[in-house]
Amino acid sequence: MKKTRLIFIGFLFANLAFGQTINIHGGTSFSKLDWHINNLNTNIYNKPLIGISLFAGIDYFDSKFFNLSSNVGFIRKGGKQEINLIFENPEPNGSVFKKTSTLDYLSINTLFDLKYLIKGKIIPFVTFGPRFDILIKYSDDFTILKKNNNLHRNSYGIIIGGGFKYQFSNILLGVRSDYYLNLSNIAKWSETSLQMGGNVSDKTFTTSFTIGYKLINKK
Repeated sequence: MKKTRLIFIGFLFANLAFGQTINIHGGTSFSKLDWHINNLNTNIYNKPLIGISLFAGIDYFDSKFFNLSSNVGFIRKGGKQEINLIFENPEPNGSVFKKTSTLDYLSINTLFDLKYLIKGKIIPFVTFGPRFDILIKYSDDFTILKKNNNLHRNSYGIIIGGGFKYQFSNILLGVRSDYYLNLSNIAKWSETSLQMGGNVSDKTFTTSFTIGYKLINKK
């Protein structure tokens, strides 16, 4: 893990040295969990949860139609569960019990942006690339999975997204939306004599406002 951190820090400083635009992305995450238990027709925490996402990054190797972008930040994932409760005495009465499950991640990504400049100011773009997430905090629902070593600290996947930026002088303002495609599970466990097998995964996308500052403004 120490070696991985040193490599990332070195990569970050190299990009800063040659980076051309510094960016901040802040907005909302929308996610839900697929908490599946084998042989049971149930899926808890599958209601959407609204969280937050906040990233800082740099664009580099900038050209007319594409650039690379590296970002590091925070994202909250999770889901909600609603259970209808019915009490028979003194008379039928229905109520809803709501429970929220959350996971907070440090997320790192490097993206390939395809773009096109319109009228010298508007820049629509699509983006995709790999990401790596490190779990830093989780709700009590995952305690037993962590205790049994079934909760994965690291996860990875791909970001697919797009948006547009508006450029004036050295400042860029914009909006973007990203889908977090997973290539690993949040948790997974095998069937034993004491429990049924299962897994936990998520579906997450974000919408963000962006602000950037061009260190090098090409004419």
